[in-house]
Amino acid sequence: MGGEKLGRSVFGRLVAVLRGSTRAYWALTGLWMLLRVGTLSVGLLFQWFFDELGAEGGVWAIIALVAAVEAARLFLQFGVMINRLEPRVQYGTTTRLRSALLGTALSEPGATSRTVPGESLRTVGEDVEETGFFVAWAPTNLAHWLFVAVAITVMMRIDVTVTAALLSLLFLLALVTAVAHSRFLRHRRETRAASGRVAGALREMFGAVGAVRAATAETRVSAHVARLNAARARAAVREELYAVVQRTVIGNAAPIGIGLLLLLIAGRMGEGTFGVGDLALFAFYLLVLTEALGSMGMLSVRLQRVSVALGRIAGFLGGRLRPPPSHPVPAPRGRGGSEPDRKATASPRRLSVHGLTYHHPGTHRGVEDVDLLMESGTVTVITGRVGSGKTTLLRAVLGLLPPERGEVLWNGRPISDPASSPTAPRLGYTPQVPRLFSGTLRENILLGRDDATFDEAVRLAVLEPDLAAMPDGPDTVVGPRGLRLSGGQIQRVAIARMLAGRPELLVMDDVSSALDTSTERSLWDGLLNGTATVLAVSHRPALLRAADRVVVLDAGRVEALGTYEEVMAVSAEMARLHAATDPPSGARMVEESG
Repeated sequence: MGGEKLGRSVFGRLVAVLRGSTRAYWALTGLWMLLRVGTLSVGLLFQWFFDELGAEGGVWAIIALVAAVEAARLFLQFGVMINRLEPRVQYGTTTRLRSALLGTALSEPGATSRTVPGESLRTVGEDVEETGFFVAWAPTNLAHWLFVAVAITVMMRIDVTVTAALLSLLFLLALVTAVAHSRFLRHRRETRAASGRVAGALREMFGAVGAVRAATAETRVSAHVARLNAARARAAVREELYAVVQRTVIGNAAPIGIGLLLLLIAGRMGEGTFGVGDLALFAFYLLVLTEALGSMGMLSVRLQRVSVALGRIAGFLGGRLRPPPSHPVPAPRGRGGSEPDRKATASPRRLSVHGLTYHHPGTHRGVEDVDLLMESGTVTVITGRVGSGKTTLLRAVLGLLPPERGEVLWNGRPISDPASSPTAPRLGYTPQVPRLFSGTLRENILLGRDDATFDEAVRLAVLEPDLAAMPDGPDTVVGPRGLRLSGGQIQRVAIARMLAGRPELLVMDDVSSALDTSTERSLWDGLLNGTATVLAVSHRPALLRAADRVVVLDAGRVEALGTYEEVMAVSAEMARLHAATDPPSGARMVEESG
């Protein structure tokens, strides 16, 4: 009952996955079945050939038929199916699934929080690949079922006893293979776990060489690693043993079957009840049957794997296996902008938040009943202690976290309306920990845009001196996640990436924390020029003083709201923050006069 339910669940999900490749899939299935029909006909032709051996002229006609059938099979298999249809089904499926996963991650608040980051990468990678392989492999398996059913029927019509004995042998060999395969999988998991323990011990040992030497524990640590390595070796030997058993049984199934066949028909051939043509047919079908049964034996394993993969994919997609509806994306603006863009820019822009509430799952931490109003061209800075909810508020305003209640309006319309939401290019966002791609600085900043905005974005992000000092300038490769750049450079590259889209609303989460005072002052002088609305998280006094409105958060609630002088006058929380972050008056005078 559980297997039937699993089969129905997997079948239903596969039907959903195949939308878009249905015709190619059934064409591939039909051609595989046609190939198996060709295999069946070749066996019958072999029977006819040996029965007619010595007859006048009939042999050459049979040879010609066999050659024609085999040529047609080779052309279909390698010229049409493997070369065209299978890649179309497999890679079409993986492309649609990855597009659906990426579309969901980009369009649905909280989609990526359904799984941990490692599982998300595994879903996009391994699970999608497993599903794509299965849908391309399944037609072969269906064709094998057809061949097995028809071949056994033909063999039974010739000799029931011999056929039953051969099937019993194949069943026994399949059982041995299944047992060996289960043991192989168990020892493979043990080998991987043992390898992980060895790698972990080596990593810890190399990371703590000084501590090991200080404790004169070199011998004991080396012995510990040797014991772990010996355990890995034992597991690897057992894994290889059962792998060899599998290969040996599968590789020798056909010769063993032919040997049993010869023993069974020795007397019948003398009696004339089992002819040479029947022997040729049985031997040919037996070779293909062992291959088919080996493939069919993998069906349960593949079904289990694809069931797990589809379950994770469906979980990421919120229970469905089809792409989310596409939303219209505003066209990027050029340097001058189109006439509608200029009119839109001339009209006042307003972002308002009413009663916004969000709590992290299973906790009381978050933000509660937050009201904000940001007029066009103004600067709003959110400040507060660590854990007060600053980043949570930003992410909830942006729709990256699904609010429990409250609403966010852009020009008086709900942010859920794609046509009026402050999405790119209306909005630019730089998180507290920016992520860069393993490409060049230019590629990270433009992300596929044209070069029209590159120079201005670099200037405003105060990156020009850095680019001038790099031998390759904008074509400098940053390495994985910006490994070759400093923390401040990573922040400014992310800011330049945001500015390259010329957004109307800049949302920034403590983006100058890794900058020196001079660079930070130049950055904010360029950003706070009144051409864009700014919503920022920061505790820097210079930015707080420059803000039109300061929002002080305490335990997720707005403790004070107003200009810097106003919140300083009424907020005890702001006074504590001021005492912790503001430099002495003399240093401040030097900073401001510089």
